[in-house]
Amino acid sequence: MEAARTLNKELLEQYILAGCVTTNAEKLRVLAEHFCDKIRMRVAENPSTPTDVLRNLAHDPNHDVRVAVVSNASCEDQVIERLARDNDIVVRHGLAQNIDTPKAILEELADDENGWVRGEALKSLQILDTWSGDEVGRRRNLKRERNRHSVNNFEVRAQSNKGVAS
Repeated sequence: MEAARTLNKELLEQYILAGCVTTNAEKLRVLAEHFCDKIRMRVAENPSTPTDVLRNLAHDPNHDVRVAVVSNASCEDQVIERLARDNDIVVRHGLAQNIDTPKAILEELADDENGWVRGEALKSLQILDTWSGDEVGRRRNLKRERNRHSVNNFEVRAQSNKGVAS
C-alpha cells in the first residue's frame, strides 16, 4: 500500500513538473520519454518545451500526445503539416477544431475523408472568416502574452515562497 502511495505521489509530482513553464529543457526531455502518456501529454502542452522535443512527441503512439503537440504555440509548421495527414482521425480532428491552426491546413482538413474532421475544419474556417486579420492576430498575441505572463507570475511566486521558507 505504501509503495502504491509513493508511486502515485511521484507520478503526480512528475505530471506537475511536466506542465510547469519553468521546468528546464533537459528535465522536459527526460519527461517526454516517460512511460505515462499523461505526463508526455503535459510535456507536449508545455509552451517551454523545446521544438526538437515536440518533433519527437509528434511520433508518439498516443494520439492525445500528438494532439497536444499541435496545440502548442511553439509547434513548427512542418510538424503541423505532417500531423494534418495523420492516420488517426482524433489527431486531424484536434487540428481541425483549433482556430490557431494555419488557415491552409484548415482548408486541407475541410476536404478530409472523415466527416467529423471535415465538419470541425469548416466550423473553424467559418469562425476565422468572421474575424478580421487584426482580431486573429490579436487573439494569437494574447495567447503568447498569457504564456509569458504565467511564466513571470510563477517565477515571482517561487521567489516569494523561498523567502517565506527561509
